Amino acid sequence: MGSTASYELVLHRYPSVEEWLQLLGNLGRAPATLDAYGRGLAHYLLYCEAVGLEAESVTFEQVTLYIRRLLPGQENAVANSTLHQRLTAIRLWYDHLAFQGLCQQNPVPRGQHTRRLPVPGHSGFVRGLVPRFFKLPDIPSDEQWRNFLTLAAKSSIRDRLMLSLAYCGALRRAELVALRIEDLDVAHRLISVRAETTKGRRSRIVCYSPDIAPVLMAHLHALRQAGWSKGALFRSESDRNRGSGLTRWTWSKTVETWAKQANISSLSTHTFRHLRLTHLARAGWKLHELTAYAGHRDPKTTLIYLHLSGADLTAKMARSVGSLDARMFGELFQVDSPS
Repeated sequence: MGSTASYELVLHRYPSVEEWLQLLGNLGRAPATLDAYGRGLAHYLLYCEAVGLEAESVTFEQVTLYIRRLLPGQENAVANSTLHQRLTAIRLWYDHLAFQGLCQQNPVPRGQHTRRLPVPGHSGFVRGLVPRFFKLPDIPSDEQWRNFLTLAAKSSIRDRLMLSLAYCGALRRAELVALRIEDLDVAHRLISVRAETTKGRRSRIVCYSPDIAPVLMAHLHALRQAGWSKGALFRSESDRNRGSGLTRWTWSKTVETWAKQANISSLSTHTFRHLRLTHLARAGWKLHELTAYAGHRDPKTTLIYLHLSGADLTAKMARSVGSLDARMFGELFQVDSPS
């Protein structure tokens, strides 16, 4: 899709979509979730308009044609995660239409993970319409990370402090910008991440390094001098809205600028979280400890950081076949050993 204005213009033509998004907002869905659903649906609705379909009465076959044009190898292909996000939005919208009696059956069936519970009428799709790819997140190498920090060190105190807390606390973007002065326990260097700011609506406690403490105290002192003893921890410095809470878009633009300067295309605001959890895994943190610190509902989500760290694999290999490897590679490379 294009700009925010263009995708909202598309949605205005579909009152049922605006009604559905409003209902989700009433139920407390995060603004980022509503935005993602809106963009995904707008893309689908534009497709329906382009091929002359009535979006509220499409068939399953017509949905598969939409999916086909987005698969790898096609001109309009999108990432696997993007396709799944769009299908989720489309499926949930049709659920809403079915609930309201505006369509007889949801044309986007749900997949099942067992052949004992096939999708009614679609037994050939028991595992979902599109395979889901699970990729390890990209994290910078040690050299890239050092170079990145060197560039970020030229930024304002506020931005450097945000980077430090995002990394130390493994904070998501929304969690970082929503931090309030009252969330800090400076005596123990702890941060309370409120449930309403988290992805899984689960509160947790994280910490920050003692090396950050003096900078954070200076930042708090500056806020108090400006008349803010509570409220947003990070505030806008622009003339237009000086003092208002910093938005996640502003933080994203800052990180995007750093990433371009460091020539790391895969780096985003979420990279700091990935990197911190990977470093903690390499330092020997156990799975349940990482799960609690990250605020994950399911430990399976946390397992990716153990895979990224390589620590568990290295230790297990050393215990199981270390002596066998030593004999094998000793024989293989003994002629190259220095005399």
